[in-house]
Amino acid sequence: MLWACFHFPALALNLVEQGVLTPQPLVVETTRKQRRLVLYANELAHQQGIVPGMTIPTAQGLAQNLNCYTYDAHKEQQALQQLGNWAYEFTPHIRTHGPNNLLIEVSHSLKLFHGQKELAQRLTQQLPPGFKPFSLAFADTDMAALLFAQAHESSNRALFFSLPDLHDYDVQWLDVADAQKSLLYSMGLKTVGQLLNLPKDSLSKRFGMEFSQYLLCLTGEQTAPLPNWSLPQTFQAELDFVLELDNAQSLLFPIRHLLSQLEHYLYARQSAVSTFQFSLLLRNRAIQQWPIELAIPMHRLADMMPLIQLKLEKLKLEAPVLSLQLSAHTFGPISVRQQDMFQLHQPDHITRYQLVDRLKARLGEKQIHSLSMVADHRPEYSWCSATPGQGEALQHPSEQRPFWLLYQPQKLRSKKGLPVYHEPLHLLKGPERIETGWWDNQPINRDYYIAQQGHGQHLWVYRDRDNSAWFLHGIFSR
Repeated sequence: MLWACFHFPALALNLVEQGVLTPQPLVVETTRKQRRLVLYANELAHQQGIVPGMTIPTAQGLAQNLNCYTYDAHKEQQALQQLGNWAYEFTPHIRTHGPNNLLIEVSHSLKLFHGQKELAQRLTQQLPPGFKPFSLAFADTDMAALLFAQAHESSNRALFFSLPDLHDYDVQWLDVADAQKSLLYSMGLKTVGQLLNLPKDSLSKRFGMEFSQYLLCLTGEQTAPLPNWSLPQTFQAELDFVLELDNAQSLLFPIRHLLSQLEHYLYARQSAVSTFQFSLLLRNRAIQQWPIELAIPMHRLADMMPLIQLKLEKLKLEAPVLSLQLSAHTFGPISVRQQDMFQLHQPDHITRYQLVDRLKARLGEKQIHSLSMVADHRPEYSWCSATPGQGEALQHPSEQRPFWLLYQPQKLRSKKGLPVYHEPLHLLKGPERIETGWWDNQPINRDYYIAQQGHGQHLWVYRDRDNSAWFLHGIFSR
């Protein structure tokens, strides 16, 4: 087997920085023995002398306007979940390990992605933005990949190793308790190679069976069943802002970030979404809901963002925004528009559904309508207004009908029993008899014909069977 391990040494800091619109010194803090300590510091904070382990008061003395955020393990796990959804595009064999490691088994994906190096390039290039630094290590076992990734943290590139490389690494990189590492050092065991040369039985007696099991997994002498990643049934992602946002347009960047996560989730599910919702946590702790409805299900960020930009122009914030959440619960199949097998996506032209969405965003939801057919033989009652994309198409049992109907039928003169519209008409087809409507006190009793004028225009006319009068009711396109 072949495993790849993503190690994110500053994942908690990454989550904070994703909510920053302008660069500023940031730290993530933790509390130990009632002391507030710096856990992570970004580059601007480092430049001012702030380092992990420093007390928060000392750090605040070094940097003016230092922003401090409490470490949140739950959000760190949520971020790993989102990264797992993204990695599902490459393999279903995924698991998280600890607070900041993502392990993926990729040997079954090598043929699809044309080899190990090509796959590594795809992984590093397509990693969602905002998760640097990182290290990516490939090895024959999951625990070996984890060791190499942690030993080379912040490399921001893919590294390839074999199991014999383990022997040269310090035992500090083993995924065991710190007390066991200290015991190894006290015994003069400083490298993994020295440790692996010892008898397994002796190690089990001294360090326990769990330690020995770990070493067997590290060297590939024992393998566990492959994990299978489960995508959540619904999507939810959240972004906290370092500074509150009081302008709707300033939400554009965080919205793009959240929709990018949704795009990865939809790609993994091979699904599309037509409705989703943004929830804005405001300064007064109220939540402002902003639902989005699409005329047709979409799954690409490039298709959704132009519509969001238009809708954002009309969004009125009730108060400054502290955080933004995106949720989606209902999914459907991806619409098939692919015509060229050698082209990943269709050219970026505007489809009719995207046009409808943009018109609704510009003019308002109630200003855009489409037609829907109604199961009624009477022409004037056989259609109604509908929400675009939700109209119903019926196979009408009658003969051919024109698309353009007059609002009110126009009475015609007759000559020798035939209708006249500027000139005598020639009846081409008919009659189509419609006799119905008696149940709602709006009965009709008509014989419809397709008629032709002298210059070739086709008309839809009828004769009222009750009084023999002729009427023009529709015009066919040329």
